[in-house]
Amino acid sequence: MKPFQICLGVLGVGLAGLGAVMALLNPEEAAFEEFAVRKLKTDGCKEIPSILREQCPEFVETNKAEVKKLITRNSDRQNYFFFSIYSTNLSARSLFPGVPFFIKLPSFQLETVGMFGKFYIYDAEKREAR
Repeated sequence: MKPFQICLGVLGVGLAGLGAVMALLNPEEAAFEEFAVRKLKTDGCKEIPSILREQCPEFVETNKAEVKKLITRNSDRQNYFFFSIYSTNLSARSLFPGVPFFIKLPSFQLETVGMFGKFYIYDAEKREAR
């Protein structure tokens, strides 16, 4: 019985240690904003119409503070102490409000998990404008 109790004790300490590391490395909202802006410049800009695609990364970088605010307003964070889940609904029209309405701009719905100091998009859906 003693070896079994030792194994359970080691397992318990290991799980507690893992939980503590996860809690310490649960990224903050500011880190999510940086991640989202980076992903928008690299991946999101590829998904918009070609007429805007070339200027998109520069526009996002130039207006980074406003884009972060837009992302924050359109994201919902569920903090589970060990990790966080972000649900983001972002319309390209909100990024480019001056674009004429005859140019159809998509919207995006993303589900992202933040854990161990990083972010992972586990569900992404692009919705075409109607």
